[in-house]
Amino acid sequence: MKAAHYALEKKATDIHVLDLTSITSMTDYFVVTTGSSDRQVKAIAEAVISEMRDREGVRAWHSEGWDGLQWVIIDFVDFVVHVFQTEARHYYNIERLWADAPMVDVKDEPASPKKSLRPRKPSTAPRRKAPAIKVISDFKQVK
Repeated sequence: MKAAHYALEKKATDIHVLDLTSITSMTDYFVVTTGSSDRQVKAIAEAVISEMRDREGVRAWHSEGWDGLQWVIIDFVDFVVHVFQTEARHYYNIERLWADAPMVDVKDEPASPKKSLRPRKPSTAPRRKAPAIKVISDFKQVK
């Protein structure tokens, strides 16, 4: 799940994706992450919102928890991202509440705009030489 990788890019820890598709119709997935401070929780949440919007074209429907920054919830409708501070994560223990859900522990490398997640098939078509580009300028200096 891309949101988990964007959280990982901001050094989120203990990232789990819970598959709720067979348990509830409320949402399909929970992405549960931990930040070590107010500042990191805010950075993780902001990064997930902006990267999902800018790279994936998916906008958050609702978010809350910005005042205390102990637990920020970002609702994307099909999935919900939970960004906790350590103490709040242990207290609410989302994974225990949704223990019936299959869980994936995310430890991969962060998503990178330069890396493609899908391997590309090598093209069998012959490579064409790029046409030469001629730059023409109508710019005139004004005195």
